Amino acid sequence: MTLGARHYFFLFLKVYVLVLLFSPFVQSAFSLSELTDLYQSPQGLGMGNALTADASGYQSIYYNPAGVANQLKRKWEVNLVDFQGGLGLDTVSRIWTNQSLGPYRMWGEIKQNPGSYYFLNAASLPSLTLRGFSLSLIGSYRFAAQSDGSLLDTNLQKDTGLAFAFGRSFAGNILKLGVTGKALIRDQMKGQFSHDSLAALNDSSFPSLFKEGWGIGFDLGMLITLPEKFLPTFGLVWKDIFGTYFHKSNILNSQASGIPDPISQSVNAAISIHPIFSPKVKSTIAIEYKHLELGQLQFRKHLHLGVQLEHIKELYIWAGLYQLYLTGGVGYRVKGGNFELTTYAVDVGEGNSNKENRRFTFRYTISF
Repeated sequence: MTLGARHYFFLFLKVYVLVLLFSPFVQSAFSLSELTDLYQSPQGLGMGNALTADASGYQSIYYNPAGVANQLKRKWEVNLVDFQGGLGLDTVSRIWTNQSLGPYRMWGEIKQNPGSYYFLNAASLPSLTLRGFSLSLIGSYRFAAQSDGSLLDTNLQKDTGLAFAFGRSFAGNILKLGVTGKALIRDQMKGQFSHDSLAALNDSSFPSLFKEGWGIGFDLGMLITLPEKFLPTFGLVWKDIFGTYFHKSNILNSQASGIPDPISQSVNAAISIHPIFSPKVKSTIAIEYKHLELGQLQFRKHLHLGVQLEHIKELYIWAGLYQLYLTGGVGYRVKGGNFELTTYAVDVGEGNSNKENRRFTFRYTISF
């Protein structure tokens, strides 16, 4: 191992361990009425979360495992350091006022601002991708909450684990099939809690509110790309086949009791085309219908639209509609690392009501 490679390797270890150490203070959540996935990339969010037909690299693990078959032969993608984070717009001011990222240190602020939806996440996903295979470590932490002034409705969760995807091409590269496997340890606090009882907690008693478990889940994905102008592509993915269920553990949290909620299965379908404007400028236009299994869901909450402009594989510009809310972002990808910045909004309204929660997210990598 060269001196430079050794430096980046140990830098990656330090960042990954740092994220794990801070996990009790930056928890993860997909709570209340929000629909989310195990992981969403800044590129996907910038494109309205319409990436099922166009996922590539490590993102294929989480969006559509068939995408790993698109990796160029003899080209490896290694992300030694991968750090990502996101904040809800309302959450920024609360963190500034409270001078803390710890969710239980923010409960007083949340109580004083009933009706507002708070969201915070951080993640580290170092990965290795080559043609037909991708492997990723998972350190994902999110926090979402809303208060009515007396009760806090929240879902805080931490995911730590490993995920991988295999994919192969068939019929002259027209058909691609893939499978994702993931092993997770989840530490979750979910439900409604009295602000009076939460106020009595401290650093040592806070973990007792969590449920921890380990689980193994699988996704199946398919891509069909027609050899026609603009390469029309159809993508289909069945995520968390028959549900991903957890088994009680106390690996990360010795005070945890109970078992985290299972991850429900979901089915997403998408279509995309890829116009080329010049040898240096390419594009992608995609439309996606998520959660086919939820027939009672409001139509706009199924719908995702995205556009990408790519300039000589370095500068990327994204725009789209996430459940009909505007999204956009930019990415700069060069040899040695990437930086991506995105804004998007999620519908957090209950039932058929609609409520926008605007967020910002970024991704920084050291890679080769």
